[in-house]
Amino acid sequence: MRYFFVLLLPCLLIAGTSDAFFKKHKHRGEPKTEVELMNSVVDCLSRKDTVGYYYLFPPFDTLWHMVMHNSDHSPEAEKQLAYLKEHPQSLIDFDPFYNHNIINRFSTLLAKGEDSGIHWNSIVIQRYELQRESLSQNLAGYDKISPEQFKGYLFVRDLLGRQTFCITITEIQKIEGSFFGGQVINILAATSIDQFLASEAKERKYFEWLATHPIVDTVNTDSLKKANTDQLNANSDDDNSKIRKEVIDRKYYEGKFDEEIPVKLYVRYMKDQRTGKLFSYDGLYKFGDQKNFVKLEINHSADGKWTMDDDPPVGSLELILKDKIYTGSWTNNDNGTGYDVLLKQTDISEKKVEELDNILDRGLSGSVNEASLPEKEKTQEQIRQEKEKKMNEDRGNDNN
Repeated sequence: MRYFFVLLLPCLLIAGTSDAFFKKHKHRGEPKTEVELMNSVVDCLSRKDTVGYYYLFPPFDTLWHMVMHNSDHSPEAEKQLAYLKEHPQSLIDFDPFYNHNIINRFSTLLAKGEDSGIHWNSIVIQRYELQRESLSQNLAGYDKISPEQFKGYLFVRDLLGRQTFCITITEIQKIEGSFFGGQVINILAATSIDQFLASEAKERKYFEWLATHPIVDTVNTDSLKKANTDQLNANSDDDNSKIRKEVIDRKYYEGKFDEEIPVKLYVRYMKDQRTGKLFSYDGLYKFGDQKNFVKLEINHSADGKWTMDDDPPVGSLELILKDKIYTGSWTNNDNGTGYDVLLKQTDISEKKVEELDNILDRGLSGSVNEASLPEKEKTQEQIRQEKEKKMNEDRGNDNN
């Protein structure tokens, strides 16, 4: 009898876990349609909600319980389910508790999206296109648990950046009338499946080339050198550059000069429409009591330094960008007065983006001369040096 309870206990635990899981999902509102599941995935992405995404997937205990206690007892079903009983690893791969790649891919996709300029908190679902996903050989019989599986393409719109991105998604499962899963695999800026596939093919070739040609700081060095070369070529013909340039990203920052003077900075990234390569930047900034934003001439060197000059030239910003924060200095070109700079990337409304774009595109920017920076407070050493200089001048006059 003692051995009977020892064998019974794991079964009760499995059954209990299964019931608890479905009760928990019912309490959380499990998706009943693929539309609801797609909305749930997008919601998790927009909030970077790893926990919420975790609970979109069925746990191994639940799936194993359904295999062991399947209601279909036909000889064909028994034969197919026998394969799953012999290969439980196939079911484990659906559970993020055991298959850490599910959450790792989610986190990687979030990071890649940010590197591509997406603002996750401003995305909305645009559309999706799904197709039936065929079962692999090691999942023979799984259609007795999940009669429908899908994969496809999920398109989201970044309202702030005004770009459309395509996300590949797989392992969408219908289990007992509800939808589960939805592994996100890759993300690229694309408005159609054909455009996504073309970009993905280029990306794949690049990584294949990179695997055999390791380069230190490829993104920060080679691509920036190429960008600067393209910029020089583009500037050789202003009319043509205006025709072919396209804004692909926008960043907005707020901070202070010397922890005192409020500053706002707006930066745009441009690409050549013919080549698709990043080749120039422009932007605006405003500090102190200025009424209007001032246009900036912006360059990004291969060593990662950002140089931003007023237009017309009054001062110059020399900055380093790391973790969405600009640090560096602003220097007055006339008297050499310097200010420490710290600017943090901040969200901005779509209306404000349109306003700033309008200033740049229509040449409505102001001038730094419209307002002056407050004089920097002199240090004790500067005061001492000035007094000493004056005393020396007075002695010279007395001797004369």
